[in-house]
Amino acid sequence: MTHSDPQNLSVLPVAELKGVSKAFGRGATYVQALRDVDLCIHAGELTLIEGPSGSGKTTLLHILGLLQRADRGEVSINGRRADSLPEAKLAARRRGGVSLIFQGYNLLDALTVRDNVDVASLLSTGASVPAAEHLARLGIERRAGHLPRQLSAGEKQRTAIARSLACRTPLVLADEPTANLDWENAQEVVRCLADLAHREGRAVVMVTHDSRLERFADRIIGLLDGRIRSDRRPSEPAPPRGGPAVSGELKGQAAGAVRGTASPVVDTPPVAEHRNARTAEPSMTPVLDQDRSAQHRARHRTSLLAWVLCLVLAAALIGAIWHWWPRVASSLELQAPSSGSQARSTGLAASGPEYVAAAPAVVEPASRLVTLRAERRGRIREILKRAGEPIVLGEPLVLLDDAVPKALLGQRQAELHVAEASLAKLMAWHREEQRAQGQAAVDHAQARLDRAERELKRIRSLSERDSASETELNQAIEEQRIAAAELEQARQALTISEAGPTAEDVGVAEAEVERARAAVQLAEAERDLYTIRAPLTGHVIYRHLEPGEVVDPEAPVPILSVGTLDEVRLRAEVDEADILRVHVGQPVEATADAFGERVFPGRVVHLEHMMGRKNIRTERTSELQDVKVREVLIELDPAAPKLPVDLLMTVRFLARELN
Repeated sequence: MTHSDPQNLSVLPVAELKGVSKAFGRGATYVQALRDVDLCIHAGELTLIEGPSGSGKTTLLHILGLLQRADRGEVSINGRRADSLPEAKLAARRRGGVSLIFQGYNLLDALTVRDNVDVASLLSTGASVPAAEHLARLGIERRAGHLPRQLSAGEKQRTAIARSLACRTPLVLADEPTANLDWENAQEVVRCLADLAHREGRAVVMVTHDSRLERFADRIIGLLDGRIRSDRRPSEPAPPRGGPAVSGELKGQAAGAVRGTASPVVDTPPVAEHRNARTAEPSMTPVLDQDRSAQHRARHRTSLLAWVLCLVLAAALIGAIWHWWPRVASSLELQAPSSGSQARSTGLAASGPEYVAAAPAVVEPASRLVTLRAERRGRIREILKRAGEPIVLGEPLVLLDDAVPKALLGQRQAELHVAEASLAKLMAWHREEQRAQGQAAVDHAQARLDRAERELKRIRSLSERDSASETELNQAIEEQRIAAAELEQARQALTISEAGPTAEDVGVAEAEVERARAAVQLAEAERDLYTIRAPLTGHVIYRHLEPGEVVDPEAPVPILSVGTLDEVRLRAEVDEADILRVHVGQPVEATADAFGERVFPGRVVHLEHMMGRKNIRTERTSELQDVKVREVLIELDPAAPKLPVDLLMTVRFLARELN
C-alpha cells in the first residue's frame, strides 16, 4: 500500500476479504447472502457488524472464521490466502488464527470452568496455560471449579471470552454474544471484548443488533442485503437507514477535499488515533512520527474540526430528508396509482381511488412452517434432504453424531444378556440332567465314605496289636470325617436340585431382567433422539444449517423448516399508518416483477392482533428498517397459477369489490 502523505502508515490487516460472495439454496429458496464484499479487519480494534435480520452478518462472520467457504472472492488471514486451502489445512489455519465466541456459549458441560479454558489453550497452542489469570481478569476466578450449568448467562459468556484469551489467536469473532443477556451483563461482556482488543492487540469482530453498544466500538460496519452499507467510527454520524452504501473510498476523497490536500485511496481506515483515545497502551498502536512540528499539528486539528463540522451538518440535513420523505412518497403513491391500475378500475365508481393501501408481501406455504430443532446437543452428521425435496411422515431427515448413545445402548444390551443368563441358570435346576448329576455326586461321596470307614476299621485293628501308629489312626479318623461331610454336602445339593429354586430367587432374577430391558428401551429412545424425522408429509422449505455444524436445543436457529407446498398464500406487512384501512374479507390485487403487469386476485383472511417489526425487505431506498407493521394473511384465487415460495410481491388493498 502506498501513501503520498508521510503521516499515513501501512497497517497489515489481520483478516481481509476481496470480492467475497456467498449464496444458499436454489430455485425458489435461493438466497444471496453476500455480494462482492471488500473488508479489512485490523489488530487492536473492536469492530461491530450491524444490520437487519437476513443482511448477511452471520454468513460474513462464518467466512471470516473459516467455518464456511465463499462462492467467489479471496479470504486472507494474517496476510495468507485461506479460501483455497484443503479441509485439513483449513482446520489447522482456523485453530491457530481464529477464536469464536458463540451466542450459545458452546461450553463443554462435563468440564469445569477452569477445564474449559485449559482445554482451549491446549488445543490452540499445544501447551496448557493456567486458566486462573484469564478468569481473574474477567472476575470469575471464584467460579473456576463450577460446571457450566451452575453459572449465570453472564458468567457463561465471560467463560467463553476467557477461552478466547487462552487461545491467543489474533482474530476473535463473537456472534451476538449479548443477545441473551440483560443490559448490565451485556455492557460487561462488551467491555471485556474491548479490553481484549485494546490490551491484547487482537482484532475483535462482534455481530450485534443493539445500537447502544456502538459507544464501546472502534469501528462500525453496517450490512444491508449482503453489501457493506456503511463503514464508520462511533464519532461519525450513522448513515440514513435504507440509504445507499458509503464506501471507504468516497469517505477518503471527501476528507481530502476538506483538508485541501490530495488524499490517496486506501483500503484500510486509519486506526491509530482512535485507539490511542481508548487505551493507554502505546505498544498496541502504530508508532506516529515524533518529529512533526507544532504548527503542522495545529493545522491538522483545524482541518479535522472543519471536516467533522461539515459531516455533522450534512448528516443532519440527510436525516431530516430521510425522516419526512417516506411519508411524502407513500402519500403520493396512494394518491396517484399507476396507469395499469387506472386501466383496471373501469368497474369502480368515479369517487375515491381504486385501492386504499399498498404493502410488500411474500409467498409462503398455506400451512404454518414447522421448524425442526435438535432435542440433544451434538454435531450434524448428515442432512438427508435438500430444500424443495418431498418428505414423508416419519422419514429420517437429519442424523446427528450418535457415538455416545450408541455405546450406551450396547452397554445396556450387554447388561440385559447377563440378567437373562442368570435367570436361565437359576431355572435350569428343574432339568433332569441336573438331578442326575446331583445323584452321581451323592453316590461318589458315599463310596468314598465307605472306603474311609473300612480303612479306619483296619487301622484300629492293627493299632490294637501295636502294628499301627497313633498318627496313622488319627489320619484315618480324619479321612472318615471328611468323607462323611462331603456325603452330607452332596445330599443337600441333591435335595435343593430336586426342590428347584425358591420363589424369592426367581422373583429377584426376573426383576433384574425387567430392569435391564427397561434400560435398553430408554437407551434406544435416547439414541432415536439423534435422528430427526419428518413431522408431516410435504416438502423441505428451508435448510438453515449444514453437516458439521453443532446444534443445541437452546439455540434459536433451526436445522430445517418443512411444510406443504400444495397451497400457497401471501403474507403482507401493512404499515402502522394504513392498518385501519385493511379488514378481513377485503379484496386485494397482487403483482410481481417476475410476471410483469399480470394481476393475481385474492382476499384478506386473517389479521394479526399485535404490531411487529418489519421482516420483508424491498429495494426501495426510502424504506425504514424499524417501521412497525401488522401482518396480514391473504388467500389467493384458486384459479391462479402456483407461485414459487419466497417470491416477493406487492399487494394493493382495494376499496370495494370489482364488478
